[in-house]
Amino acid sequence: MDRELAQLEEWAVNLINDYEATLKPEATELKRTRRFSGELVANPEAYGELLDMARSKNMTGKQLVQAIRSIESNLLDESSRGTPMSRKQLMSDVIHHFYAQRTGGDTLRKLSQANRQQARTALRELFGPWGNVPENLKSLFRAGHLKSDALKGVEGAAAAELGVKQAKELSLPKAHTTTGKLVTGDIPGATTWQEAVEGMAPQMDIQRTEGLNAIKALQPLMDELDVIAGSKYTGLESAEELAVRRNLFTAKSDQVQAAIRKFYKPLVIQGGAAKFYAQGGGALAGLISNPEAMGKLAAGDYAGAVQLAGTEMLAGEAISQVAQRVLPKLGANVAGMAAPVLQGAGIVSSAATIPEVIARVGTKGEKGATEVLAEAPGAAIAASLGPVSPTLGRSAGNAPIDPEMNRQRLEAERRAQEARQRGGRLSFGFGGVKVTLPEFGLSEMLGVN
Repeated sequence: MDRELAQLEEWAVNLINDYEATLKPEATELKRTRRFSGELVANPEAYGELLDMARSKNMTGKQLVQAIRSIESNLLDESSRGTPMSRKQLMSDVIHHFYAQRTGGDTLRKLSQANRQQARTALRELFGPWGNVPENLKSLFRAGHLKSDALKGVEGAAAAELGVKQAKELSLPKAHTTTGKLVTGDIPGATTWQEAVEGMAPQMDIQRTEGLNAIKALQPLMDELDVIAGSKYTGLESAEELAVRRNLFTAKSDQVQAAIRKFYKPLVIQGGAAKFYAQGGGALAGLISNPEAMGKLAAGDYAGAVQLAGTEMLAGEAISQVAQRVLPKLGANVAGMAAPVLQGAGIVSSAATIPEVIARVGTKGEKGATEVLAEAPGAAIAASLGPVSPTLGRSAGNAPIDPEMNRQRLEAERRAQEARQRGGRLSFGFGGVKVTLPEFGLSEMLGVN
């Protein structure tokens, strides 16, 4: 970042901070201010001209927030009108952010300009860009976005013929499975760029993992759209190219609806068709996210269904019962300790690699991403989920791992291994068949057992 842009960003952040201080806690404007200031500090390069104009015209903090909001509204096209800058490939889609603008809460905005730049650089090297940039935006079927999403437009029309109105009625993994402070919470006590990165990296890893899982599940349907369009959607198309694609799909809406209906039909969750008795809703989510397991369940093969979906069931229950309640209370360092077991249970993909990389950001290093990730136990799993920046750069190199944290992690791993040898305690009932899931030592790794 050049000096002039850095000065503009610092001016804008101070202006917004002053505006925020005038807002009441219950004010609607407060939520908007925090969201769009998060966009600014994630992606200041996109707003250089706006910030220059804002300063020259002596804009207020409120006016600056409104201007950023206006730009986003044009990009996301939430009203589905085909705005000039719309990033949608299908009018009924929703634009999914791989990494939310509220990742880390207000952590970056509250840092000094120098620390904010360092933290942003390190996070970009680990995860890629975020904010309203094409690389972070994906035109996505609402069925794979958020379980509470109502299906609209051509997607809604196709699903309605199957009796489906909301995303939660389809057994597809959702890009936003984990919500709340676990992915958008402030990092307590973070005043340096290292502390910010250490706290935000696990949040971004969760979002990356869940987003890629949702896209992977929907890929066959996306491939069908590519066939109809005669070209492949990448997400990096120009606004003009996306407009052509949307118009083509509108003209061929019957084909699009038929493709959606065919894909969704075996994924419909029939109310009461499959009775499931478990100790938590998260386990049910894990079961229905595995189409093969659902097939066995429908055929009456209960034990086979559990065998196929056992990991997903434990992962789902761990996310809903443990992650939401326990992890926020334990702080960012727990991610490094819990990573091996979380990875083994299938809850996260590259969480095992990220804390190890973050542990090295204290000093400048010489190793690139390939070397660092190759040393991490979850390298293969991380690589399988998608691209990681080819270089971690000097800001996230090879500083020594904290010996005390490493000792605590090794002790937690030893206790987790004892738990796995002890055997499972979590049981689920299917049609009178009681099955005990394998013990992964999760609670031992988290230090709550």
